[in-house]
Amino acid sequence: MNIPKALTIAGSDNSGGAGIQADLKTFSALGVYGMTAITSLTAQNTTGVYDLFNPTGEFVYKQIKLIYDDIGIDSAKIGMLANSDILENVAKAIKEFKIEKLVLDPVLKSTSGKRLLSEISINLLVKEIIPLTLIVTPNIQEAEILADIKIENWEDIENAAKIINNQGAKIVIIKGGHFGSGKEVVDVVLINGNFHYLRYPRVDTKNTHGTGCTFSAAITGYLAKGYSPFKAIRLARAYIQGAIENSLEIGKGNGPLNHNWINL
Repeated sequence: MNIPKALTIAGSDNSGGAGIQADLKTFSALGVYGMTAITSLTAQNTTGVYDLFNPTGEFVYKQIKLIYDDIGIDSAKIGMLANSDILENVAKAIKEFKIEKLVLDPVLKSTSGKRLLSEISINLLVKEIIPLTLIVTPNIQEAEILADIKIENWEDIENAAKIINNQGAKIVIIKGGHFGSGKEVVDVVLINGNFHYLRYPRVDTKNTHGTGCTFSAAITGYLAKGYSPFKAIRLARAYIQGAIENSLEIGKGNGPLNHNWINL
């Protein structure tokens, strides 16, 4: 059986709601064979991240190389990159193995607002990783950091998307879940110089842990299956909406999405 194969290059969430665990659940739900290159081990649960341990950049590179040499990679996503050493080795692997269907979920801040990358590492991300990506999926706070502007209105969102596009990302999606408080969530997509607006009802739930990871993983999965980038984005956005609407009451904090809702 020939099955599409997708790689997630990201951190581990031992509570199962985000990171590589969420990515693998998403790949599986979409009928894609998932593989991992782990960039960070975290000790966390639904109430927060309490500790982490990072491998060397060389070890992360080796994980990617061994997968490429043996199995092959139809598409890949990048999530948490803990430091400059890991970032540089991931960029080296992407270039060396010519991974073109690449999605970047730029994990720059924790939910509490703490920066997860230094200024030096963020500059390296912009210089070394973004030019290699097909699709980049920042939320509002991440878009502000990447574009180095303050976002206060829709014009600012579009300007940020243009700046990130000029940094080298072919397609930019700025997610609107953290923007405004209306009944709609609007994601802004810049593709081929044109803006598209994906509108979905806002779901009243605290159980949204891993939303960004899951959305980017779903795009990656659909790309592996051969869908065009814009079709993959639209299918992934519909998938994430269902996963939020069917989210799970697990843990004492912000619970996870229901990644397998599509197969219920």
